[in-house]
Amino acid sequence: MNVKFSVIATLVATSFLSTSLLSQAAYAQDIEEIKVTGTRLSDEPVGALSVITRAEIEQINPASTIDLLRRVPHLDIAENGNAGGFSYVSVRGGEFNFTLVLIDGVAVNDSTNSRGGGFDFNQVNPSAIERVEVYRGGINTIYGGEAISGVINIITRKDTSPTLSLEVGTDEQLNASATGSTALASNISLLGSVSTQNKKVSAFEQVNSHQGLAKLSIDQKRASYSALVTYNNSDVKGFAEDSGGELFALPQTAEERDSEQWLISASGNWELSNTLELHGNVSWVNREETSEHPGIADGVFSGIPASDITSEYERAELDAYVDWQVQRDTLLVLGANLRQQDGKNRGFLDFGFPLPVDYDFSQDTQSAFVEAQHSFSNVTVEGSVRYDSPDDFDNETSFRLGASLDINDDTQVFAVFNQGYKLPSFFALAHPLVGNSELQPERSDNFEVGFKSAISKDLSFAIVYFANQFEDLVDFDAELFTNVNRNSVDTSGLEFDLQANINRFLRFSGNVRYLDIDAEQGVTLRKRPNVSGNLQLDINYEALTTSIFVDFRDDFLDSAIPTGYVVLGGYATVGVSASYDLNDHTMLTLNVENALGKNYQDAVGFIKDDAEARVGIRYQF
Repeated sequence: MNVKFSVIATLVATSFLSTSLLSQAAYAQDIEEIKVTGTRLSDEPVGALSVITRAEIEQINPASTIDLLRRVPHLDIAENGNAGGFSYVSVRGGEFNFTLVLIDGVAVNDSTNSRGGGFDFNQVNPSAIERVEVYRGGINTIYGGEAISGVINIITRKDTSPTLSLEVGTDEQLNASATGSTALASNISLLGSVSTQNKKVSAFEQVNSHQGLAKLSIDQKRASYSALVTYNNSDVKGFAEDSGGELFALPQTAEERDSEQWLISASGNWELSNTLELHGNVSWVNREETSEHPGIADGVFSGIPASDITSEYERAELDAYVDWQVQRDTLLVLGANLRQQDGKNRGFLDFGFPLPVDYDFSQDTQSAFVEAQHSFSNVTVEGSVRYDSPDDFDNETSFRLGASLDINDDTQVFAVFNQGYKLPSFFALAHPLVGNSELQPERSDNFEVGFKSAISKDLSFAIVYFANQFEDLVDFDAELFTNVNRNSVDTSGLEFDLQANINRFLRFSGNVRYLDIDAEQGVTLRKRPNVSGNLQLDINYEALTTSIFVDFRDDFLDSAIPTGYVVLGGYATVGVSASYDLNDHTMLTLNVENALGKNYQDAVGFIKDDAEARVGIRYQF
């Protein structure tokens, strides 16, 4: 961490502490939690936002965060196999690394990995999650140049009664967690959570992951503070990406990956006056990963040599902004952000002799942003502008405009336009074999227009049209044997959502998305079906709660080195989750994924053909 950042971070941390001490005389008061995804204003942003609450998480009882995200409408999710393989999340046809992932507002994408900034969703156990907010659409002006397709913000829990959970299941599944909070004072709470997830499908597919989390929260009359520490350690084995899985991989050997991640953050909110609030956050993320890759033999595409590589990524960030209620109907946000990222790679590729692929890379970015919202009568208009000054790149300006019209209390139309950019990943820039220091940022134009209406208190729906244009996409040029900017892709489509309370026992929700991709010749986007969606029926009857979930998609294109491009068949899978309250403290749970034993592939050669079952017990003190 450089001196400039260290001094600023120290000053901010000191101000947190001093302000807290000066405010101890204030009366304790809970400060309402607000949605932050897509905006720093106190109101929800104009645009398509999905939220999964804690109550829904408990009803779903997902084994992992990626299983939880399957319940979020309009996300394309794919996994390499049943355990240990990479998971991918795409929003509206964008690349998998076009989605920014946040934990309590702290960015955790890893810029050193070969996926260009992708994220491993095993970092946080669902037992520690309060809610998940997903904003679909470009939002660079709020979070910077990593969010040109969407944002997934994982909000951790603040307080809960002590709870123990234990599950066992097929494929040697063993999941356990302990989560609880305690009041250290009338206005101070401390939450802790530890958990483990274990699964072994075969000698080639297994995962062992352990998480820990601690969160300190202080609520006062005119201020609130929080400090968060999370830790994750994962040891996984799985067939390598693009290997062709159990059907085609040569050699039939798994890739082994060990990773460790720390996240430490501190934040504060101060009500300076009735119209002015100050917000600040300082954070540090460190991730290390060691990968032993067995290599992939030549097939239709050229193979990949075996490798043994250790990477480390470190990100320190300071974010501060003022939220000003200029008038009753006018809100203004003014803020600044400092970010420092460091990445390094150590290891070698095996070409019959070890070829080192070491690199070190650093990048500092200074940013300023403005966001405003004004309401008059039944119309709300909002706009935001962000100015970024990253090392070794030209200065960048992103902007976003949005407007909504309330036709009546239950019906709204809205439109949003965003123009943004994403810097190339450290891997794309600095890798000694395929990196290209001359790469330019990838760029996007995002547009959406939507209509949502509550026909009655028991029936509501929404429909959204979106159109994205992505340019200067980073791609690997086999002839030049380096990464280049050369591609452009247009994606557009429709998203439809419906929710209905059938009666006091039954609730139905469903969504479907149509996606159209128009790419330059030679550009192929994988794992993006044209039609996808899910249906869910919730049944609540006395002590028994049941959810039946159907996930469906049509044919989609994928590829692997042994096979080249392959069209994988569409499928529909059925999942069931159920819980039964034995008494006020004890709950029994049952989950069955792929309940009908559907044979399908999310990726070429990675077969899923068995039902997976888990049974568990949860005790709340």
